[in-house]
Amino acid sequence: MSVSVDRDSAHVRPETHAPRPPVGVQGAESAFDSALEILQRRWKIILASIVLVAGVAYLYSSRQEKQYSTTASILFRDDVEAVAGGGSDFTDPEREAATNEALLSLPVVANGAARILGDGISPGQVASSIKVESSRESDIVDIKATTADPKLSARMVNAYGRAFIDFRRTGARERIDEAIAGARNALSALTDAQRASQAGTDLAQRINQLETTRSLQTGGADLVQLAGEPSAPSSPKPMRTGILGAILGTILGFLLAALRERRDNSIKDVGELEGAFGRPVIAEIPRSQALARDGMEPLGGEESEAFRMLRSSLRYFSVDSAMRSLLIASSAAGEGKSTVARRLAETMAAMGDSVVLVEADMHRPSSFTFGQDSDELGLSTVLTGRDLNDSLAEFPLRSASGGEERTLAVLRNGPLPPNASELLDSERMREVLLELHGRFDMVIVDSPPLPIVSDALPLINQVDGVLAVSAVGLTKQEGIRDFLRLIGLHDGDLLGVVVNFAGRSDRSAGAYYRQQPH
Repeated sequence: MSVSVDRDSAHVRPETHAPRPPVGVQGAESAFDSALEILQRRWKIILASIVLVAGVAYLYSSRQEKQYSTTASILFRDDVEAVAGGGSDFTDPEREAATNEALLSLPVVANGAARILGDGISPGQVASSIKVESSRESDIVDIKATTADPKLSARMVNAYGRAFIDFRRTGARERIDEAIAGARNALSALTDAQRASQAGTDLAQRINQLETTRSLQTGGADLVQLAGEPSAPSSPKPMRTGILGAILGTILGFLLAALRERRDNSIKDVGELEGAFGRPVIAEIPRSQALARDGMEPLGGEESEAFRMLRSSLRYFSVDSAMRSLLIASSAAGEGKSTVARRLAETMAAMGDSVVLVEADMHRPSSFTFGQDSDELGLSTVLTGRDLNDSLAEFPLRSASGGEERTLAVLRNGPLPPNASELLDSERMREVLLELHGRFDMVIVDSPPLPIVSDALPLINQVDGVLAVSAVGLTKQEGIRDFLRLIGLHDGDLLGVVVNFAGRSDRSAGAYYRQQPH
């Protein structure tokens, strides 16, 4: 086992050389891991797609007119004419089935069914409602009728079957009648001597045989199963349609999520953040509702431990030279830098440090009340001539353990000025920082996002160090590049990265607090 050292982060990482899995297995695992990551990060898109598509499919199906289907069965067999005539020694089943199906679909059958039904039902209505279903392995053909009326469906399919049998019988009898007429004409043309001969006798017997066949003729088809009235609709089926919609919605949701993932260049994990900034991650702040609340409520064990670890990590940067001021900045809005600045200041004050929090973002009102709502005094009033003591306030900290009461000094941003950039770049701002350095051991400055507004850029080289706050899933590569460029242009000292909204790992300190006693 070899060891690699990250020079910037001073992290020691063991490197092992384990055998790699086969390429196919590795590819399958990678695809599965990618799909799982998309599901974890974009589950809202996938869920919304499932609910939307399934809901639309269900509602659309449930509002369709109910249709009722019923089936009658016709058996095809050798007719009397074929038996009497000897028939053929070979028949093609597929050809015979196709012929029967074609005969059943002829318009003349629909015309006959319409005449049987009456009630103003047209042959077109019959033809559009009937479906013929045959099998190459059976002599039975099913006729299915589908209409909005269950009684009409049963009447129509039975009438269609009878019309087809009548059509077959009529056609067969017409052929026999033609044969009988031809035989009789041939017999009448014979002389008396010829009629008495064997040929005449055979011809007379043939006529008798044809007449007998005609009387027994059925057309080679029988309606062996009449259709009954259906008790339940065959369509629509909203539940089945909704399930199919949910399946389609899942596929569509994954496609949309994958497209969103492909176009999203935000950084997804802590390791990527550390590599993009080129500085160590010195703290991971978990996603927590307690951190998002206004006021100065005590934090839970996991959240408190995260900020105590951040405080301890910052102390190592003061080994060679005293670090008296810190700029809390971010590359974009919404990454939680103000929350980190406030909670870090609270944690340091609660542990006995002499600390002051300066709100230097003068483009939006303070999002924290600190127990009071007055915005009449603050940094902006100090920079325009007001005495620092008038705007600097101390707020009591609530202790979760009931220990010694502590206070936090805060210099709020105050009334929002039209020239925030000029005020922060003024000589008066430098004087304020020097005065705060003389009164407190640590000055924590909460700045606006550096790449978005230029207000805090003059403060970069007026503090001892800059702490970058980034959020997993929100921070983008181009934002980090702009952030680092600005830090470099203004000779800033980027100490490290605080990862906000970090996942709760079982290896984290917070997992220790979540464990139940045995």
